[in-house]
Amino acid sequence: MNKTLKFEEILVDQLDKDGYWLEAVDVNGDGRADLVASGLARGELCWYENPGWKRRTIAKMDVPVSMGHADIDGDGRDDLVVCHHYGSSMWDLDLTLGKVSWLRNPTARNPEGDWEDHPIAHLKSTHRLRLGHFSQAKRLEVLALPIVGVKGVHEPIHVALFRKPEGSVLDGTPWEEVSVDETFFRMIHHGIHGKFGPASAQGLDAALIASEEGITLLWFEPATGKWNLKVLGTGDDTNYGTTGYKGTGNVHIGRVGSDPCAYLAATEPFHGNVVAVYTKDSDAPLEKANWKRKVLDVYGVPNAKGEGPCHDVIAVDLDGDGDDEFLVGLRGPAPTIGVYLYKCVDARKGIFTKTQISTASASKIVLADFDGDGTVDFATTGYYVPGYYLDPTPQVRVFLNRCGR
Repeated sequence: MNKTLKFEEILVDQLDKDGYWLEAVDVNGDGRADLVASGLARGELCWYENPGWKRRTIAKMDVPVSMGHADIDGDGRDDLVVCHHYGSSMWDLDLTLGKVSWLRNPTARNPEGDWEDHPIAHLKSTHRLRLGHFSQAKRLEVLALPIVGVKGVHEPIHVALFRKPEGSVLDGTPWEEVSVDETFFRMIHHGIHGKFGPASAQGLDAALIASEEGITLLWFEPATGKWNLKVLGTGDDTNYGTTGYKGTGNVHIGRVGSDPCAYLAATEPFHGNVVAVYTKDSDAPLEKANWKRKVLDVYGVPNAKGEGPCHDVIAVDLDGDGDDEFLVGLRGPAPTIGVYLYKCVDARKGIFTKTQISTASASKIVLADFDGDGTVDFATTGYYVPGYYLDPTPQVRVFLNRCGR
């Protein structure tokens, strides 16, 4: 039975000329997901405590691009990992820039304490971080994904992994660096990770990376000691001749019934205007399937900089029917702005219906059960990034799931 798609919208914060990243994190260990937001313009990282959404400043950093979270110091509270000092834009090729740090969560010791800043690594133009166990299961690893290469935009990117020290993380012991790839990827915008593909049989995480090459599965094989790559789809090149952008900007995996990898949802290319799905004709696993691309929507035309409004995509079962919908976040300007929900009708044929959920700029979408009712909710933050797009009213918003009520 189809349930009515319905969400209760809550304004968490009206941002002051800033907005880019968002994480759902239980900061204070009370069992409720809080929000941590940041922006590239003002450089502030802020914690919004659930319930009530009281705002606290965590830190101020030079151009904090993205975050991840995990309990690094072992005190039972998730800490933050941040890539920062990124530069003014991806065209800024200052080799001294590009830092990865972790911020120690103080709430287990002092609810209002300062967040200590600890270095992890220096890697130029690091743009996305994934925290997991990619090459071994004992120590936390940070997979760092720069957006451009050492020699410039559209040049090969150095993808690296940083492994947590065996001893204390508080005494300055360096994180071990592992080079993953230095020749294949160009213009990485996004990546996800999890127990999928061949890595799952080893109990390890794999990554699905959206880049100029399209959608690529990346995993480590312990038996050979090698990193493996497989391109699942080459993305969009419709306007490559005029914009200079091709491939895929964002990707996520959709489950349908018992198939955990029934389709791939994507926005294409980098900062693109295309929403596409990749479908298969069997229940073959991710790495063995024959993926066929289908364009679902084209949102406007690229602007003078060659960019479109698409900035995020995430798949999740919101209506509880066992099949994942997927959400697309559009940064703007209007009318190509807000959040659209695509509901799967027939994954094999690539048939989806579309509903607009929000008209607020959406740079990042995160998932959590914010009100503790057992259903998945989502939250968004607006996009205000100098040199790219400046939303006039960037906001942090929560959308409580009221589907079927």
